[in-house]
Amino acid sequence: MLFSLIMKPSICGLMLAVFLSACSTAPQAPGKPAGQTAAAPASWESFQAEFRKAVNARDPVRLRPLMSGKFEYTFGDGTPTPDNAFQFWGRSEIKGWDALQEIAAKDIVDYTPPPQWGLKGKVKLAPPEAAKDGYRQWRAAFEQQPDGSWRFVSFLNGD
Repeated sequence: MLFSLIMKPSICGLMLAVFLSACSTAPQAPGKPAGQTAAAPASWESFQAEFRKAVNARDPVRLRPLMSGKFEYTFGDGTPTPDNAFQFWGRSEIKGWDALQEIAAKDIVDYTPPPQWGLKGKVKLAPPEAAKDGYRQWRAAFEQQPDGSWRFVSFLNGD
């Protein structure tokens, strides 16, 4: 069998490519934007509890369904996606997971964002100090979706 696989590399390569592509893409839930494969909890309390568990475990697989498919994690340093955010947070000079754990432990308040944020639903922000003018540290934003569920939409540091 090994001999036949070696002798037919084009068939093996094709089979391997099909297998790998099937393994690397998670099934998309109907009606969900790209990057959102599972339903986030509908109530704020349930969402917040699940969010804190995922963050404290530093578990991207558990956190990803709670995030927006277009997740803002930096001011211009890459495409806004959850996977890029995870990679960014893991950089030793960024210490994003440490910062996220600190922010997740703080209170989260209702917030009216400026129009340039482009958020349409109800918004919450953590920590509460981030709602003040001049705040320049890590902050997390959450947006209520049209179906009533919540999404983690950004985690940014700076201005």
